[in-house]
Amino acid sequence: MALTIEQEQALLALLDEKKITLSELPAATDLSTEDLLLIRQGIIDKSVNNNVLKKYFTPAASSFTESGIVKLSNAINSDDEYIAATSKAVKSAHNITMQANQDVAAKTLSKSANLSDVADPVEVLKNLGLSEAAKRGVGDGENQIPDMNSFISMKGGANGTYLKLPGGFILQTGRAETNRLSASLINLPIAFPKSSYNIVGVSIDQTWSTVATCAPQTASSFYLSTWGAGSTANLGVRQESLVYWIAFGY
Repeated sequence: MALTIEQEQALLALLDEKKITLSELPAATDLSTEDLLLIRQGIIDKSVNNNVLKKYFTPAASSFTESGIVKLSNAINSDDEYIAATSKAVKSAHNITMQANQDVAAKTLSKSANLSDVADPVEVLKNLGLSEAAKRGVGDGENQIPDMNSFISMKGGANGTYLKLPGGFILQTGRAETNRLSASLINLPIAFPKSSYNIVGVSIDQTWSTVATCAPQTASSFYLSTWGAGSTANLGVRQESLVYWIAFGY
């Protein structure tokens, strides 16, 4: 394989410097590609000063536009654009990144944990500006916050109206008529859990001055009577009257 003009000029320059002789090389026109490659790599040393041979036959450094020799480096913090990273450098950078990810993960809340991994829930509520109510559950028990289902009521029923409050308190109201013969048995809108509830009545008869008396009979009914309270003739006598009543208890 014949040398190029540039290669021949390089060999002549070496001869002029007496660094190499023709007798030490095959005929210039008979150099094989393999020999030329070995000379370029500096493996076949035919010079008194090997650096001189490399000066002419070693490829130039690589660039963004030309291929060539690349310098290797184990550095992982270099900004040099003409040095290639070794596998060791890549592995070191990978290990540092993985460790950083693990450190971040250890301090980060997990989506799948649904905030169960919060270190200090009380402090979180404080930082969010939430008050004591945010810590309470919904219900009608102690330290719970009732919702609208805890307020049960009926308006204008056949026997009256009732309202159940959180905690079990029940308030019932209605109106009924009494008679002169005996106490009237009045059914409550709903039954109390116990028969020991309280009940009072107010007579609204505009004809006679009367007083109403109420007495629980069962958890769901009570006796109602009205008595004369005006003239001497009607005093203490059972009367007919319209009565508004109210019952309350647990």
